[in-house]
Amino acid sequence: MPLDGINGFKSMQVLVLANCLLSGIIPPWLQNLESLNVLDISWNKLNGNIPPWLGNLNNLFYVDLSNNSFSGELPASFTQMRSLVSINGSSEQSSTENLPLFIKKNSTGKGLQYNQVSSFPPSLILSNNFLDGPVLSSFGHLVKLHVLDLSWNNFTGSIPDELSSMSSLEVLNLAHNDLNGTIPSSLTKLNFLSRFDVSYNNLSGDIPAGGQFSTFTNEDFVGNFALCLTRNSSCSEKASSAESAHRKKSKAALVALGLGTAVGVVFVLFCAYVIMSRIVHSRMQEHNPKAVANAEDCSESSNSCLVLLFQNNKELSIEDILKSTNNFDQAYIVGCGGFGLVYKSTLPDGRRVAIKRLSGDYSQIEREFQAEVETLSRAQHENLVLLQGYCKVGNDRLLIYSFMENGSLDYWLHERADSGVLLDWRKRLRIAQGAARGLSYLHMSCDPHILHRDIKSSNILLDENFEAHLADFGLARLVCAYETHVTTDVVGTLGYIPPEYGQSPVATYKGDVYSFGVVLLELLTGWRPVDMCRPKGSRDVVSWVLQMKEEGRETEVFHPSIHDKENESQLMRVLEIACLCVTSAPKSRPTSQQLVAWLDDIA
Repeated sequence: MPLDGINGFKSMQVLVLANCLLSGIIPPWLQNLESLNVLDISWNKLNGNIPPWLGNLNNLFYVDLSNNSFSGELPASFTQMRSLVSINGSSEQSSTENLPLFIKKNSTGKGLQYNQVSSFPPSLILSNNFLDGPVLSSFGHLVKLHVLDLSWNNFTGSIPDELSSMSSLEVLNLAHNDLNGTIPSSLTKLNFLSRFDVSYNNLSGDIPAGGQFSTFTNEDFVGNFALCLTRNSSCSEKASSAESAHRKKSKAALVALGLGTAVGVVFVLFCAYVIMSRIVHSRMQEHNPKAVANAEDCSESSNSCLVLLFQNNKELSIEDILKSTNNFDQAYIVGCGGFGLVYKSTLPDGRRVAIKRLSGDYSQIEREFQAEVETLSRAQHENLVLLQGYCKVGNDRLLIYSFMENGSLDYWLHERADSGVLLDWRKRLRIAQGAARGLSYLHMSCDPHILHRDIKSSNILLDENFEAHLADFGLARLVCAYETHVTTDVVGTLGYIPPEYGQSPVATYKGDVYSFGVVLLELLTGWRPVDMCRPKGSRDVVSWVLQMKEEGRETEVFHPSIHDKENESQLMRVLEIACLCVTSAPKSRPTSQQLVAWLDDIA
């Protein structure tokens, strides 16, 4: 980043330079951005110390410095950030309600994601650096902070008891550091804490009982060899009672005990050898899983299993899946969405499948997960992406889908420079017709009926003949099953979400139809649903098209590559259908069955 020569920008509220291959230190001119709310310079090659003045920016509430090479201790000013310290400072903090959207590369660096600043939780994300020193006790002053992620650094010392004062904290990640001592029992007072990870440190003693700690799994504490993972009884209590009993022994008993100890040590060492051998053998067995034929064997207690839903996959094993993705190497990633990463896999028989590695820990709802996945697998239609099976490997949950050779509609509309030539109107209309048939099947013919909940161009996949297949149907419901707090969140993706979801987060069939209408507008205009790079008044494709239609300028919305006299009547009919889909009144929208009839009638 340039160190000097940058002036102005005092009114800038959002600065996002993630995935930009930046190097060097954080430049001093950033301290002049007095109105800055959001700073994201993650996934770069920046180094040096974090400057103290960064914590003195009064309005800063979201900082992401992750995945760089910053070193040294955290500046104390980070624990005094005015916008995060107290309710008293909120009156002077600028409102985030009118902050803009911004676009950045996703975590893989291979795609774009849209971000609504006003929905960001106050966060300090400093993971994957080389920071050291203690975790500052004065973090306890940040009562408005929601996310504190210090994982994958070199922090030492103990976990400060003062962190229990961070009353708004929802996420505390201290994993993969060099922390020691015990986990403060006072952290049970953090009533909003939904994620807590201290794995792979040098912690000892008991895991606190009560509060949100009853919801955390052992995976959040592993890698701390002196930490007691048994929550039913206290390790320290056992040690204390044993010591008390020992002190009550008589001198004669002590002599006998001494002799017995010598023999006992030999015996214990022998037992330890046998036990460790069995543990090693057991772990080797766990990492050498075999495929199973049905869901009954995929119990909550089993570490790994594979449920294949169709006979043509009966020879497939978990080992085949792991090998075909090189143990989920990043080079095999072909997609990234809200539900997880998608990997391309070539099986031993040469067939290709797509493997979706779901985000989250589903171990607590194993039976519900299996039931929901098997329900989704019964949805079989030529315009749906077929779910062929699912797999459990430790805490990972994998969904195995048919592979679509031509990727997503989003890629062809918005990523390819030659999309206008290769995706002519005939192909676009056929894609719309196929996607409508898939949606109608989910809504009307599938037993039970399925709401998609996330219709968008990136969830319409194209096979080698450019036939449309709906993907990810029902996954929003599956994810909500384990994230109970999501039930009050708006489902869907920005730009495709119907307006009524702002008042009620309950997904509906007419909500799916609205999202489908947005896809139709994408096919007609070639525009993304939301594009902040466009002039004001045309950033939202739905509002812009409806305004152009009201002004009698409909023909101006069509992409030049598909607009000609031969196609104009068909374009106008599809535009009329799209506008009916995106009307603000849900009752006025057509059903998916009507969409099929209307679109098929066009050609």
